[in-house]
Amino acid sequence: MLNSLFINHQDQKEALAIERRRRFEEARKARIFNARRRVIGVDVDALGYQVQEKHEAEQAEAEKQRKLAEEIHRQEQVVQLKQYEQRQERIRLENELNRFRASHQKPEQSRDFDLFDPQGLRKSLPARIGDDDPRLSVSGAQKFDGEDLAERHRRKVQTEQQRSWLEQQIREKRQAEIDRRAAEKFLEDTLISRENRLHQLASQERYAREKIHEAVNEFNRRLMSEQEKQRMRREREEQEDNLAEIYNNLTSDVLTENPDAAKSSFGPNRVITAQYKGMSPEEIEQIRRTQQLQLEELKRKRQSEANTKESWDQLANGFDRMATAKERELNRRRHSLAEQIRQENHLLSLEQQRKLDHLDKVIYQNKPTQAYFDQFNTCSR
Repeated sequence: MLNSLFINHQDQKEALAIERRRRFEEARKARIFNARRRVIGVDVDALGYQVQEKHEAEQAEAEKQRKLAEEIHRQEQVVQLKQYEQRQERIRLENELNRFRASHQKPEQSRDFDLFDPQGLRKSLPARIGDDDPRLSVSGAQKFDGEDLAERHRRKVQTEQQRSWLEQQIREKRQAEIDRRAAEKFLEDTLISRENRLHQLASQERYAREKIHEAVNEFNRRLMSEQEKQRMRREREEQEDNLAEIYNNLTSDVLTENPDAAKSSFGPNRVITAQYKGMSPEEIEQIRRTQQLQLEELKRKRQSEANTKESWDQLANGFDRMATAKERELNRRRHSLAEQIRQENHLLSLEQQRKLDHLDKVIYQNKPTQAYFDQFNTCSR
């Protein structure tokens, strides 16, 4: 309360300005220090293209979902229509069944309807109508044996009943006879039509088989005549070839033993092996002289190779001795150089250790604390 008394309008404006700058600074730090919201160095065109691609993909997905929904709706309508048709068909069948039962399966038409007739008691007669009631029993002492009071009416009823039974049996027999004759007529007509069809098919089959047999026989006759001509031509050609072969054998150089027949056209030293008759004595002697010269040349070549090999062995031994000496000298130099490098590395490690001790103990005495690192990234400027 006391502080509010001494605060003027200018102080309030400055406080509001300071608070506004503080909020702006916090918002700017949130934008700069947040790597996900910072837009410095971002490819705006690429981002716009990605947004457009995402929008197009969403539109395509929405169009796909719309088409899928339309297809599902259409299929549901088809299914509902089919279900409606099935229900209507079921209702129609049930109605037809009920109409059939109502017209052809009435309860009063059954044989045992009198056992469960709800109006049976009302339709039943009383226990006694009169003295001529045929339902009166002997034990009731209402009618005795020999008292046939309704004989005329009974006989008349029995006669009419028998007549009706006979007429019904006659009608049933006549109808059965008519049905039997109709069935026999239908069966006879069916058998006759089937027999006619079988005869027609058999005649067509015989005609086709005869045509096929005629074509096959004609083809066989032509093939037999052609084979006969080919056989005669082969025999004639074979006879001509045999005569030509006999003449060629009689006049060939094989039987005449002509030495010039073995000469080949590929060179003077080439012969035809099928017609060659052997070498002459001069050729055999020439081959022997050539073999002797080849043996002497082979001995000289082997001696020269032995001398060359011995020289190369001596030279290789000298090279081995020189290489061994050089290798020993290189090993001595390598050991001395390794020892020198080891000493230099030891000196360098001592010098480096002295430098590190100087840096840690003399130069770097004030180590940075956590407060030194906390002063960074505290504002956006």
